[in-house]
Amino acid sequence: MRQFDFYEFTGILVPGVTALAGAVVFLSGWGLFGLIKDTSVRGLGVFIVLAYVAGHVVQAVGNAVETVWWKCRGGIPSDWIRSRPSRLLGPQQSSALQGRIRERLGLAEFDMATGSAHEWYGITRQIYADVAAAGRAARVDTFNGNYGLNRGIAAGSLVVLVLSLTDATFDPRAVAVIVATAAMAFYRMDRFARHYARELFVQFLQLPEREIHKEKNK
Repeated sequence: MRQFDFYEFTGILVPGVTALAGAVVFLSGWGLFGLIKDTSVRGLGVFIVLAYVAGHVVQAVGNAVETVWWKCRGGIPSDWIRSRPSRLLGPQQSSALQGRIRERLGLAEFDMATGSAHEWYGITRQIYADVAAAGRAARVDTFNGNYGLNRGIAAGSLVVLVLSLTDATFDPRAVAVIVATAAMAFYRMDRFARHYARELFVQFLQLPEREIHKEKNK
């Protein structure tokens, strides 16, 4: 069996395990425990496959949920620097970011204040590529991975909550546990998204000037 990479583990496998564990604990009538009770290597393999499949389904739900979440929040945090910069960086940092985009990315015509969200999305991908190429993306990737993890946990909790409505043996007291888990995961998802955006732009600001610009200034 191949090894899972960081994003598959945090974004797919863990949310899948969360959904299956919730179903086993709260939905006894579904008989899932009988499928995964074998503690042998074969049983573990079956559980991992089920968790991986469940994780993809959960993240599909998460994609839909995050669209609604960020629409209510005024857009994703990486877009705030264009529409409401004070929520991420100080005025001087925002001004420096505009200059750095023109300097390092060669986008002299782009203005963050008037550029569209579609244009900015592509530029943030270019900013990430520049940061990653400089070997400064470790913390950015960690925040992104934890964002995906908490999005998956929140979505998995919602999936279990919906499934519970079809289980006659479901204990109503468990609703509070599931709802609380989803709420905390949404809070952490939101927090890591803001950390990701802030770290991405701070790391971009810390990159050195390109040699071509140094030569022109001599």
